[in-house]
Amino acid sequence: MRYTIYLFLFFCQLVFATTPNTWIKLNDFTGSPRTGSSGFVINNKAYITNGYDGSSYKNGLYRYNKSFDVWEKITDFVGMPRIQAISFAIGGKGYFGSGQGIVSYTSDFWELDTNTLAWTQKADIGGLPRKAACGVSLNGKGYVGLGQSSTGYLNDWWEYNPTLNTWTAKANCTATPRREASVFAANSNCYITCGFDGAYKNDTWAFNPTTNTWSSKTAFGGTPRYDATSFTIGNSGYVALGYDNSLNYKKDVWQYNSYTDTWLQVADFGGTAREGVSVFVLNNEAHICCGYDNSYKYDVWKYTPNIGVGIKEEVNSISTIYPNPFKDNLSITFNQLSNHCSITVNDLNGKIVYSEKTNQTTEVQLNLGNLTEGVYFINLISNNQIISTKKIVKLN
Repeated sequence: MRYTIYLFLFFCQLVFATTPNTWIKLNDFTGSPRTGSSGFVINNKAYITNGYDGSSYKNGLYRYNKSFDVWEKITDFVGMPRIQAISFAIGGKGYFGSGQGIVSYTSDFWELDTNTLAWTQKADIGGLPRKAACGVSLNGKGYVGLGQSSTGYLNDWWEYNPTLNTWTAKANCTATPRREASVFAANSNCYITCGFDGAYKNDTWAFNPTTNTWSSKTAFGGTPRYDATSFTIGNSGYVALGYDNSLNYKKDVWQYNSYTDTWLQVADFGGTAREGVSVFVLNNEAHICCGYDNSYKYDVWKYTPNIGVGIKEEVNSISTIYPNPFKDNLSITFNQLSNHCSITVNDLNGKIVYSEKTNQTTEVQLNLGNLTEGVYFINLISNNQIISTKKIVKLN
């Protein structure tokens, strides 16, 4: 029996192994074909909910198991069925809100406990009710802003504290008010790009939560567009698909390097050009499903990035890290190190899991035995800028 299980697991590894920078088709989503649904990842499982299938707004909640490439319908969302809502995960809980259903603009906000499958209504999103907004989580907080309201397009920006269940107004996005922009988190910043403000956009802006400021970045590398999808793998952001200023659906995919502020086109999406898809990232692989290309879709495609994507390996400051992989203690040596530097350890979602100040020394030792097994990034920071990054691997 044990031998049979080993053979099965080995076969699964062969089936789901993928060449870097390629797309492969997976099993179809088992709900009705749809657009405008939302999703998040909790405990290495993806959850997709709501959307529109051409005849009605949907409220089912579906769970995807990557190991077996299967979908299951598990419960229904208890609020108003809708499209173009925001969603993200924080601390093992899923969050979902805003959007359009039988009411055009909403601000209600909900939390999903995947252990009990219970939905709980939380404090309404700050500002005006809206649809087609941007939502993303970073360092244990949620961020929501932009979108369309009954008064027009918006560019406000709000921070959600899940512990206090409160929303705090942050600095307005410096971009023009707009709907259906793309958002991702990378390198401890939130990034906004593309969207529609009466014209198709491709400008890119970064929000720094520490300083509560926005800064202009290199424009998106593809054509101006709206209703594109976006996601983060490692310290790279990705923007893909959408509907552009040539009035065509798109299938191109672009990677943003947050260290060099550059865009690179990678492999085109494997399915048809479309807008309004759902996306989730499992084990550093992106999964895109559903959407609209003049018909409603339910196919699912997986993207495997190049190994080490999004990592800037500077040697001007960090010389060596050893041992790597490591179990408990990690030593870092430096070629040069100035005063007022700090070290952070970030997980693959960009969350800071360890930090400490440094001084003018040539070596420091970190005790990281409490981290779970996986891949992390060591960042050396000076004057609020990351000047060197190394990838590390934690073993049990």
